[in-house]
Amino acid sequence: MSATRRRFLQYGTFSVLSVGAAALLAACSSAAPPSPTAPPAAPTSAPTAAASVQPTVAATTVAQAAPTVASSAPTVAPAVTTAAKATGPVTINHYLSGDVNIRDLWSKTLLPAYQKVNPSVTINVTFSEHGTGDATTFDRIAAAKQAGKPSGVDSWETGNYLLQGGQAGLIEKLSPEQIPNLAKVPSAVIGQYDSYGVPYRGSSVVLAYNSKEVSNPPKTLDDLLKWIKNNPGKFTYNPPDTGGSGAAFVTRVLMMGIPDSDLKLFQTGYDQSKESEWDKGWATLKDLNSAIYNNGFYPKGNVPVLQTLGKDAISVAPVWSDQGLQYLNQKLLPPEVKLLQIDPPFSGGGAFIGVIADSQNKSAVYAWLNWVLTPEPQQMIIDTIQGYPGLDWQYMPDAVRQKFADIAKNFSFGFSAKFSSDMNQQWYEKVAGTPPPKKS
Repeated sequence: MSATRRRFLQYGTFSVLSVGAAALLAACSSAAPPSPTAPPAAPTSAPTAAASVQPTVAATTVAQAAPTVASSAPTVAPAVTTAAKATGPVTINHYLSGDVNIRDLWSKTLLPAYQKVNPSVTINVTFSEHGTGDATTFDRIAAAKQAGKPSGVDSWETGNYLLQGGQAGLIEKLSPEQIPNLAKVPSAVIGQYDSYGVPYRGSSVVLAYNSKEVSNPPKTLDDLLKWIKNNPGKFTYNPPDTGGSGAAFVTRVLMMGIPDSDLKLFQTGYDQSKESEWDKGWATLKDLNSAIYNNGFYPKGNVPVLQTLGKDAISVAPVWSDQGLQYLNQKLLPPEVKLLQIDPPFSGGGAFIGVIADSQNKSAVYAWLNWVLTPEPQQMIIDTIQGYPGLDWQYMPDAVRQKFADIAKNFSFGFSAKFSSDMNQQWYEKVAGTPPPKKS
């Protein structure tokens, strides 16, 4: 997944706290706001050693909806609509933000498969690694609208630019009338971007643990915090500004002091005066310092955390679901490492494709996206990048539901962009005891 996607949790704007069986979508990357998507997925080859990535070390003066995903699908699920074939020839210009594994998912797997289904349609991909070109793409679409001319962009996989663009009239609001299989996608997930996109895959942050060393893993946040204190040196996480897995852990701890009545504000709005409600969480995180691996070793990124776990240096850590599964498949983690979701859950979300309002090829785009939301390409996503399907779990085979049984339950939503930015800065002062990095 893209680095853009790995910070999806920090910058997403969501309206519900968690979703149940139906809703496991998400992702992995780290683009700067306002374009969130999610964390970088595991590489196809062994990553560089964790030692090559400098950690943040705490100053020595600082002290330390019901899950139903895999188990209760109906005996017979309604059929998923087969994509209608667009009359051709048609060329769709698709703009893609993400990591190289998402580019390869499309270029090597999904697009060749769709070419066989609909050979009259050609899909040209313009790729922006980590979403670095998203602002330029947004400006191009906005300028075209102002000039009253087509932008030449038909579809766009990105993050919060879809919501921003939808509110500005640049992105099409979608429904099952245009894309019938959207009816098979959890409505709460579609609502993350107010229907300005198709959530076709996802992931969430989960807890990874080495079962050889941890026979009874913590299953709640309280149990996890106790476990960390009782097992000093066996847990770590990355600073929240370096990846979504660490941000999800910090966010979940900070939520300890937030009243239910304020949760939506923290997820969708901003009021700096409310940040005093983080005090309990900051105190808890600071108190953990002495119990963190190597007396306060915070690897800078999602991948370095996985590498530290892979070296048996730690036993427990928050990780992205898809990255963890990919590392296990590639034998970059000990086979004893297992994944589970805690209660209350860590953050997660979906990866979305939007339809540009000025597209001259909307019917072809609708047909293509409808095909993406059918079981065969959804299975390709699972097999290739270990992502969650975009479809509700009831439309996936039993084997898929069983595979994700321990992790695909429910997830929460992270803080809004402004709250997340404040959280990232304050973490260094209040937890690590170091100045925050200078903004480039």
